[in-house]
Amino acid sequence: MTALPRSLVVLFAALLLLASPPAQELRGVWIARDGLTSKRKISQSLDAARAANLNVVCVNVWSRGYTIHPSAVMQRVAGVTQDPGLVGRDPLQEVIVEAHRRGMEVEAWLEYGFCAGWSGHYPGPGGRGPVLNAHPAWTAVDRSGNTSVTDANGTFYWLAHENPDARAFLLDLVDELVDRYDVDGVQLDRIRYPSTAFGYDPATVSAYRAANGNRNPPTNQNDSGWMRWRADALSTFVADARARVQARRYTVRTTCAPVAMDTAYNSFLQDWPSWVRDGHLDLCYPQIYRTSLSSYVSTLDANLARVPANVRNRVVPGIRAVTGTSTAEVLGMVQANRQRGLQGHVFWYLEGLYDDLPALTAGPFAAPATVPGHGATWRPAPVVIEEDSPSVVTAGPWVVESTLYASGGAQLKAPVGQGASAEVPFTAPAPGLYSLQVYLGYTPGASSGIACEVTHGGGTSVFRLARVGLAESGFHHVGAFWLDPALGPARVRIDDRNVLPGGTLTMDAVQWMVTRFRSGPIEAYGTAAGLVLGVGGVATAGGRTEARVDGLAPFTTALCVIGLGRTSVPIGPAVLFTTPIGSLFAGGDGYGEAALQVAFPADPNLLGQDVVLQAFASQGGGIAGSEAVEVRLR
Repeated sequence: MTALPRSLVVLFAALLLLASPPAQELRGVWIARDGLTSKRKISQSLDAARAANLNVVCVNVWSRGYTIHPSAVMQRVAGVTQDPGLVGRDPLQEVIVEAHRRGMEVEAWLEYGFCAGWSGHYPGPGGRGPVLNAHPAWTAVDRSGNTSVTDANGTFYWLAHENPDARAFLLDLVDELVDRYDVDGVQLDRIRYPSTAFGYDPATVSAYRAANGNRNPPTNQNDSGWMRWRADALSTFVADARARVQARRYTVRTTCAPVAMDTAYNSFLQDWPSWVRDGHLDLCYPQIYRTSLSSYVSTLDANLARVPANVRNRVVPGIRAVTGTSTAEVLGMVQANRQRGLQGHVFWYLEGLYDDLPALTAGPFAAPATVPGHGATWRPAPVVIEEDSPSVVTAGPWVVESTLYASGGAQLKAPVGQGASAEVPFTAPAPGLYSLQVYLGYTPGASSGIACEVTHGGGTSVFRLARVGLAESGFHHVGAFWLDPALGPARVRIDDRNVLPGGTLTMDAVQWMVTRFRSGPIEAYGTAAGLVLGVGGVATAGGRTEARVDGLAPFTTALCVIGLGRTSVPIGPAVLFTTPIGSLFAGGDGYGEAALQVAFPADPNLLGQDVVLQAFASQGGGIAGSEAVEVRLR
């Protein structure tokens, strides 16, 4: 038999791969700031990504000196909560809701890493950014005393890599992301030096001296021992970050997007092959950013050669899919990864990938794939209950309004102050933690004081739904709640209680989604005397719950008692249902509602502990009390 030419063999192999895409393959894409300009933009972008069978989005959360999401860590460290241009929104939560409802996974991508400021974005002194303005001692310094790096894109300022407070700031951001958001991964980036000239700040010099017999770092920035010491210190940071993630939620993967070797080490002191080898990363996305297939393949093979064969499946290459890389080359890069048995690909970036999506969908991504290690039910489809569902119970003068900005094209609408209400029951398929989203569509004149009352395993919680603009129409996250079918159905009630007449009340779809937070049972007990308490969130060591109190007199203060064990002690018309060990105060608003966060230490000894919360307030000359809520830390 005559042997086929090698070119035909390669062609037939490629066609076979195209015809039989793997059932499991990570197909990721980075979403940068320009993909987060509005909730509607996020929804449209994720529609396109999901239609092309992508399954992971890496969303920017730390960039240009600010967090993208509202951050308590940023507030504590720098006095600001997030990027000023995004105040009033939480783009990370918006992406999580929209991605998870499409069955896609989300990684929180700390794009800027150790880089804390850029002159092209921050309006303050020199573009240093709010963190370094608040803590100038955290600034990285090169051997000539320079505190910045300037290139064609502007001036950049970096955190001193061995300053313990600067490192703690970044690790605290990691903790916050895992504690507060139902992410599937935390992705590190720029875990590197801006160049080998840096490392001469006082904190890094002091750390080097302590580890090297009180000797100063070499004046030669490329001294091999000095380079190795700094690279190893970065490796320790990566290991610390993963340990923090695993301690909080072991199902969250830690990934990183380093520069391709050898540039990664020789120019930036990134020894990422050792991070893969030593288990400091679950997956690594090296930036194999080349515009031709031949250059991509040679660079990829050179990088894979630096990783031990038994852990090469942790390498998921980054593909450059922007202007300058043709669609044919992008398809070839996907095939090159498959031919090497790698687990997938991550594309830089979504705004540059749109022109490649049709070819990817028609070819290598013709069939869906699940993320390796996760089954198809890891992010199951949400249960969406539309306003016209037979299970929805309504009262009052509702009318149906057809509008492009409603879920399914229609919503209910009623004048405020005429007793309209709608109640939506939902029976969870199994006990667990579920997240709730309510659809808010654009309606001129809509009231911003709509009450959303949620009855769940941890009691009853009341939220206020604000009106939204055109670009923010969609499902808005309310919270995470423990549901148990044995306790009866959860209920979401929409009404206009405590709202002045005038304006419009709207009601649309609600949806429930399984979360991947770890949480023990949250269960209400006892009888309330004037106050309503609801507790939702993550009942675990290292997690936090949100206690919400309703029924207060306007602008009064609630006392939230934290206790151990159940008891029954009358205190006036109320009853104390636990033995207190501490307390927190929360100020109520004009609607008589108060909310406070209860954080549990990340202490394994707390696992299995039952903690009780109960609310009290002075009311009408006496003491009002709520029912108690018991949370079991898991």
